[in-house]
Amino acid sequence: MAGFVPPPSPNLDAAHIAAIYQAKAGLIRVGMILSLFGITGYTALIGAISAQLWRISGISRLGPYLQLGAGAIGVLTVMFPTMIFAIAAFRPERDPNLTQLLNDAGWLIIIPAFPTFIAQFGGIAAAVLQDQAPMPIFPRWCAFFNIWVAILFIPGGFSYCFRTGPFAWNGLLAFWGAASAFFVWLLVMTWLTLHAIQNELKISS
Repeated sequence: MAGFVPPPSPNLDAAHIAAIYQAKAGLIRVGMILSLFGITGYTALIGAISAQLWRISGISRLGPYLQLGAGAIGVLTVMFPTMIFAIAAFRPERDPNLTQLLNDAGWLIIIPAFPTFIAQFGGIAAAVLQDQAPMPIFPRWCAFFNIWVAILFIPGGFSYCFRTGPFAWNGLLAFWGAASAFFVWLLVMTWLTLHAIQNELKISS
């Protein structure tokens, strides 16, 4: 709705960036509001994953707590840029240089935010790999899947250095690779977590 897939090129000048926000101000505002609702669901998923990881007996508590803590911080690295984009669209008539600054700030917070996600996915992997139960809470391949997704987030960190190419914030590795991996992660972890909750309910009944 906001027209941010793919993101506007970091190589655009202030006038072009301002023109985007002026032409789509209403859609950007509504799109960011919907994004904030979506973040609510992601927050709930983080809590549900942690609840299931805490069911794993005989393991270090580091993994579950790391998933919860890093996941909570990760929510902010998505929520703050969403708000910044909405702020940029709130007064699209402002100085184009200020609109460009806000746009830069939004993308250069959300795209390079790999540390929290590496910690979160690493915490999941660490907990799952320690689960030695005959019927583990999460399958063992879930750990390696989370490690692989975490690796795909790393190129985003280089977006501070590039305005074009695969490491730019709209590039093949920094954006498309990480965004695609995160979308798949949401689908896979939602399915696995719901399955784990169903098994928990069967055991308790």
